[in-house]
Amino acid sequence: MTRKDVRVKAAPARKRGRALDAWIMVLALCGFSLNLWLLIRHVSGGGIAGCGGGSSCEELLNSRWSQVLGVPVTGLGCLIYLGVMGSATAKGRWLRNPCLGLIGGAAVWFVFVQTVVLGRFCPWCMAAHGIGMTTVALGLWRDGLDDQRGSAARTMGLAAAMAILGISLLQVFGPRPVTHRIDTVHANAAAAEGAVHARGNGRKIAFDDGRKLYDVAALPHLGRTDARRVMVEYFDYSCAACQTMRGFLAALMAKHPDDLAVVLMPVPLDGTCNRSLAAGDVSHPGSCELAKLALAVWRTHPAAFAAFHQRLMEHPVAPAARTEALKLMPQAELDAALRDPWIEELIQADIHDWVTFSATRKNLPKLLISDKRILHGLPSGEADFIRVMEHELGL
Repeated sequence: MTRKDVRVKAAPARKRGRALDAWIMVLALCGFSLNLWLLIRHVSGGGIAGCGGGSSCEELLNSRWSQVLGVPVTGLGCLIYLGVMGSATAKGRWLRNPCLGLIGGAAVWFVFVQTVVLGRFCPWCMAAHGIGMTTVALGLWRDGLDDQRGSAARTMGLAAAMAILGISLLQVFGPRPVTHRIDTVHANAAAAEGAVHARGNGRKIAFDDGRKLYDVAALPHLGRTDARRVMVEYFDYSCAACQTMRGFLAALMAKHPDDLAVVLMPVPLDGTCNRSLAAGDVSHPGSCELAKLALAVWRTHPAAFAAFHQRLMEHPVAPAARTEALKLMPQAELDAALRDPWIEELIQADIHDWVTFSATRKNLPKLLISDKRILHGLPSGEADFIRVMEHELGL
């Protein structure tokens, strides 16, 4: 075979190589952009478009699994994708395979976390992992054109193993990052006389120097009305982080059964009744009906409310919730309860409070702890939550 024949035969391979190089750079840019956007949303405390406040995206991106030694994993992802893009230069070519291996290993670990540990998925995170694994596959294909697939696979495999081992050890056994935020309550206005939260003849709990008042007996609650400490939770039944918080609160109340009560304020993240949702806060369909059914049960059968509330948190599906409500009362009674204007008034007041309390962070759940203290989001685990609450409440 002549040199000319060799060059002719090699031309298509070079062409495919250049095309693959271009696609790798395009995907690296997409991966970098997506990680940067998630990093900005994480740092700013804003909602995740396509997920909504209190979704699985919010829970994962504000959990202990979102950081390594206090550094957001999305920030590390940005740096690694910059390394992939830097490999387009002659001096930086050596960076590509180690960086692709790190991307692949990180994707394997975080898919494992979502599948096995949390049992919940962040669509944007999964999209980022999909981009990463596609980039890895293209990198292997590209090196195969130069008869270097074996060497590339070994380099990527070693980097992937280092990523899985390093991230898992640091996240499981390393220091727990701070994943929640406790701020000062700012109600912004004095409690109006006759306001729905304060309406009633029962015990009043005050926050922010009396600017927010809650009548414990008149509002849906868990625990004793004469408990030494009363907290107020703003939540949505379809919110993944709120479902986790339910377990945390149950554990705390089981440890201090006579000292704690929690007033429950539903904030439906559903555009049907929540007109304050921003463009990035995608609605949680059915949340309005769930909240109304829960409040109807509270008004008509308060003794059954705790069990009904738990069922809704475990299975937040409106038709199933209505079926459960009909086990407690006939259809006519439920219809009459749902027409109670108090229900709509309370929901709108809860939504107004959520907007007011979200000046620094939009996360649900929100927990009013004491006069000037409000918790946004979730601590990294049940033990951390109990430790933080015991300190805040003096238990």
